Amino acid sequence: MSLGLGYIGPFRLLEVVNRGQSCCLWKAYDDDKREYVGIKTLLESTAKQRSQRKLLEHEYKVASKFSHPNLITIFLYDWYNRVPYIAMEWFSTANLKMWVNRGYETYCEHLPQIFLQSAKALAYQHGLGWTHRDVKPDNFLFAPDVVTVKMIDFALARRKSADFMKWFTLKGKIQGTASYMSPEQIRGLPAAPSSDIYGLGCTFYELLTNRLVFTGDSLNDLLTKHLSATPPPVIQKNKNVTPEFAEVLRMMLAKRPKDRPKDTPELIRLLQTTRPFRRPPSKADLQ
Repeated sequence: MSLGLGYIGPFRLLEVVNRGQSCCLWKAYDDDKREYVGIKTLLESTAKQRSQRKLLEHEYKVASKFSHPNLITIFLYDWYNRVPYIAMEWFSTANLKMWVNRGYETYCEHLPQIFLQSAKALAYQHGLGWTHRDVKPDNFLFAPDVVTVKMIDFALARRKSADFMKWFTLKGKIQGTASYMSPEQIRGLPAAPSSDIYGLGCTFYELLTNRLVFTGDSLNDLLTKHLSATPPPVIQKNKNVTPEFAEVLRMMLAKRPKDRPKDTPELIRLLQTTRPFRRPPSKADLQ
């Protein structure tokens, strides 16, 4: 089942651009349409797992209904030589986690646009009844040359009252990424748009400080901090953030969903009317 350079269906595989715990992303070329595409396949070790195959198929079923400039377009789910794959638009750039690792100065001037576009990506999904459930810097691509954000990875997206998770959710298993997970998700309660707002708050905090909101000596310690610890004020880590924007971020990271912005349209309004910085941002802002 392993793939090498060659073809998968009608697409010519060119190179591996990212390899995760369960999937592999390829840069590929559509010879007929003469355009680059992204191909996501399961790794050989995970392709045998029915739950992982269901997740990949689910990602296609969810994202194929989306059409928004801040969401990656996924247009095909298929099998080739017993290998399931999805095909998507090619957006050649790094994700926000990679930009954080490159340094605050490499992206800070674009943060107001990044904040607004990422919130719009979520608002579109929420408007169609979907909660992403894994909001984190890794799941936003950012191209500074065109100042464009595109959200990716809809494998955990869920509709309210949807029952598809019974196919691939292990009993007692928390769905999401620990460093960005809302308190209600940690408790095993159903995720809602407010849960995505919390994850986006964790993402904004990291983009502004080059640090996670919380770290822990163990997974349990980390999750406990998300449940009960007060986030360090962002102004302590980035002296250029305005008090008004620090308050927006504090609301996004509230422990109780009812204390966060009521929905993503309200969050967008706050982002459009709140100045994030006192002056043009620079590397010198970080404490």
